[in-house]
Amino acid sequence: MKHLSSRAALLVVATALLAGCTATPEQDPASTTGPAAPGVGLSASEPPRGPYSIASTAEDERGAIIESAPLDGLDPAIAQRASNAQRVTYRSTSGIDGSATTVTAAILAPAGTPPEGGWPILAYGHGTTGVAAQCGPSQSSNLLGQGNRIAAYLDAGYAVAATDYEGLDGIPAADGPDHPYLEPVTAAYNMIDAVRAARALNDDLSDRWASIGVSQGGQAAWSALEAAPHYGDGLDFVGGVAIAPAADLTPITDGPPPWSLGPFQIGLLPYVLDGYRVADPGLDFDDYLRGSLADGFGALEGCTGTTGFASALTILGSTPDEVGPFSEEAAADIRDWLEGNALPLDPTDEPLLVLYGDRDTVIPAAWTEEAVQRACAEGMTVDARLIAGADHFSIGQTDVMIDWLDERFAGQPAASTC
Repeated sequence: MKHLSSRAALLVVATALLAGCTATPEQDPASTTGPAAPGVGLSASEPPRGPYSIASTAEDERGAIIESAPLDGLDPAIAQRASNAQRVTYRSTSGIDGSATTVTAAILAPAGTPPEGGWPILAYGHGTTGVAAQCGPSQSSNLLGQGNRIAAYLDAGYAVAATDYEGLDGIPAADGPDHPYLEPVTAAYNMIDAVRAARALNDDLSDRWASIGVSQGGQAAWSALEAAPHYGDGLDFVGGVAIAPAADLTPITDGPPPWSLGPFQIGLLPYVLDGYRVADPGLDFDDYLRGSLADGFGALEGCTGTTGFASALTILGSTPDEVGPFSEEAAADIRDWLEGNALPLDPTDEPLLVLYGDRDTVIPAAWTEEAVQRACAEGMTVDARLIAGADHFSIGQTDVMIDWLDERFAGQPAASTC
């Protein structure tokens, strides 16, 4: 594993960690066609399968609003574009055990007069903001860095249902559920139920919706697309956009332990381990991180914007022998968990747009291409676009995404690069 030593490298890592794995919409590098793979077609008669049938929450409770309050103090760049901006607490479902849960979200509708049938809805999945309870974007005036994207969607005439995800609701972990980081079924349920909550809150919203998200939220948006046929009853889903998605992180476990990870990936490793710990409380951090990196080196206690610089300093001061796993058993355990979460979990005919950068060092392009190829082989309709010159944080392409979404809501057939 290579460790950076220059001041410039330190600032690059710190900036990336502070960014919280969110991509900015402004940069717009040239794009090229994504990977190709043969499709085999889906059977319309195939019964529901996979994990998306795991849900004990009653259908009439999914998305039910427990409480709501105005999103006061919003950044003016967001507030001036929105009407009826609310923070809601709503009912959803755990993808781990199917139990009923409560989740928070920011719900925003565009300013102005809604179109006939109501504003179409985007279920928005945010990138990594942390795993602590206070790291839900709806608790922040700038939505923890998500504001530029959400403002662009409002400008384009879309209402936004931006879930915080389970466990990021501001309730201390001792009194509420932990955040199941990168557990895709929970994220899918949270996104779909945020759409239901938005419609319960605002009569000006349509039942037509799409999913969109970046990084962690890219995984969530893709998973919501797969869950929609099983869990999205009563709603009309049109497609999903996955930006630099964490579709499959199994490659971090390639090779015998210890793993050789780049600084960005080491920075995310505590979150990945914590997500695994929620599914398996028996996980011992000492099996994976030791020395200055022990116990997640403080990353789990704050949000990315407040702990990023300190985490970067710790990463850069660490030594290779502080990154495990330190046994074959520990490596196999987390590899099994990551494989179980790798997308696609349950292929569907719904159209998916995947945007990813050829310079991504957090989720390398090859990892995304492998997930896309599996989806293509399962007969999914995937439009995968490799963005030249883009890294994990600079995908851009906002106009491309909105044009693609406009076409789906207009009922136009989606192209596929499979």
